[in-house]
Amino acid sequence: MVDIQVASHLRSRRLFLLLLAVTIVIVLLTMHPWFLDSWFLRRSRPTYGAWGAPVVWDDTVDYDKADRQFPKKTLTVGLITVAMGGYFAYVEDFLKTAEEHFMPGQKVMYFVITDGSKKVPEIPLKKKRTVSVISLNENLSKGTPMLKMEAINKLVLRRNEDLNYVFCMNVDFRFVGKFGAEALGDLVGTLHPGYYWKNRYSFPYETNTDSKAYVAPTEGEMYFAGGLYGGNRESMLKLTEICAKTRAEDNINGVEAIWHDESYLNRYFVDHPPTRILSPEYCFPRDYWYMPWVKYKRVVAGLKDLSGGPDNLYSNKTNKVKVTNE
Repeated sequence: MVDIQVASHLRSRRLFLLLLAVTIVIVLLTMHPWFLDSWFLRRSRPTYGAWGAPVVWDDTVDYDKADRQFPKKTLTVGLITVAMGGYFAYVEDFLKTAEEHFMPGQKVMYFVITDGSKKVPEIPLKKKRTVSVISLNENLSKGTPMLKMEAINKLVLRRNEDLNYVFCMNVDFRFVGKFGAEALGDLVGTLHPGYYWKNRYSFPYETNTDSKAYVAPTEGEMYFAGGLYGGNRESMLKLTEICAKTRAEDNINGVEAIWHDESYLNRYFVDHPPTRILSPEYCFPRDYWYMPWVKYKRVVAGLKDLSGGPDNLYSNKTNKVKVTNE
């Protein structure tokens, strides 16, 4: 009789443990759909691109070396963001947190591209820092469309020759940690937080061979986020010009890449690999609590921008900027 009770107790205990394990797995999948992938599909932590470009992690970067290479008060760094329609609500927090963490000790020029319908809030700025608001309504001829990359190229980069380095960032990103000289490079890309630990076959490159953003299965080693990229002014002029041109050609032919500007950016980085790569510390999804190898957050990103953010086609055919959300 005792043996039967013991056996029944063991069966009940095993069943309880099994149900507990299943519950834990379900909770993890619900809270973070990438969790299991990060263990079963993960590769080693990327520290260099195959072409030799370093990946910036908090525990691998030499901050002192970066500060010596780019002494304070010697550079002019631009930070460009686009705030159209509902995205305008993020501008104030974007600028406030940038003032706390972005390029300490350097001259900074913020550029906010808007539709001109609302006034950008005044933010207390440190010395040698400015905010320039660029209204598309005032810069577009009636009925003339303009892509995001084209606007950045023509309305900011070409007009500000004194910029040494430039970063483009989605407006619903929020600075929460150091973003300084360690991030500077001739051409800078940011590892996409959804794919940096996965293998090449899972990257969402453009697969339509009719698109100018197409990446062949034999191409590409890393997948980059469209919400944050940068470099020196010359490199950024070239990047934005080519990406805008290739996307415009696709638009004429009725082709649209799956992830819009992000797809064209990744095509560009396949052809012109970044010289410096930012880790997902610079693009940490706002609503996620776990990311492989990420122990320090620098920039928190909006979930909806994991696909590259608002890179819409703008026009003012009716004297207003028309935004087509994608």
